[in-house]
Amino acid sequence: MNAKRMIVFTDLDGTLLDQFTYSYEASLPALRKLQARKMPVILCSSKTRAEIEPLWRELTLEDPFITENGGAIYFPPGYFPFAVDNASNDTKLNTLEMGCRIGELRAGLAEVAHRLHIRVRSFGEMNSREIVELTGLSRQQAQAAAQREYDEPFLIDEPSRERILATALRMKGFTVTRGDRFFHLSRGSDKGKAARLLMDLYRNRGDFFMSVGLGNSGNDLPLLLVVERPILVRNPDRSWDSTITQNLPGIRKTMSIGPEGWAESVEKLLAEIA
Repeated sequence: MNAKRMIVFTDLDGTLLDQFTYSYEASLPALRKLQARKMPVILCSSKTRAEIEPLWRELTLEDPFITENGGAIYFPPGYFPFAVDNASNDTKLNTLEMGCRIGELRAGLAEVAHRLHIRVRSFGEMNSREIVELTGLSRQQAQAAAQREYDEPFLIDEPSRERILATALRMKGFTVTRGDRFFHLSRGSDKGKAARLLMDLYRNRGDFFMSVGLGNSGNDLPLLLVVERPILVRNPDRSWDSTITQNLPGIRKTMSIGPEGWAESVEKLLAEIA
């Protein structure tokens, strides 16, 4: 391993981006330092391709990105100097699907919720106006967020029955995680599996990095479990996610919130490996 090089996997909302304004202003200087040193930065989020790809281009990133909690990996053609098994070849971005399709997820959620008489509201049932109200996104951003392919966000009307529904879904083979605003349903994929696969591809390319993961909520746990340097970013209410701290009690935590905490940690890591 080259102790002076890092590969950084990062969540977006509440981590690289401000949880409310979605701004990356505070994290950008540290991000540019990673780019200047040719250290891969892998966006890894519950967001869709329609949401992440414009941000990826706006930040002038060139490395792969992971969408919908590990549902798919996208990377530029020729990024790896060998054929990647099961990846589609495209002149714009190659796609490596990791999770099952959205139709199966929505059908499974509806069936289990109906059987248990639990009312849920999933993205598939929401219009753009509802998504705007729940997230603070613009109408255009909400339309991009609704373009789900591998991960279905949902809300439960009865908080006291959250555990019952989650248990029943898991017994059917689904994965249920909790993000900043929604529960998320997937099958066969998570952020950790996608990150592990990418790390294997880098090693096959002959690259060896110290792996770093940054996140702030429960759906980041699979990612934080597989990297060498997991970092938990502080939330706006000044708490740290309890799901993460219970499973990784010794995890490094940021003192600052959101993108300020992200920058704080990246600067410390760069100083440590200088």
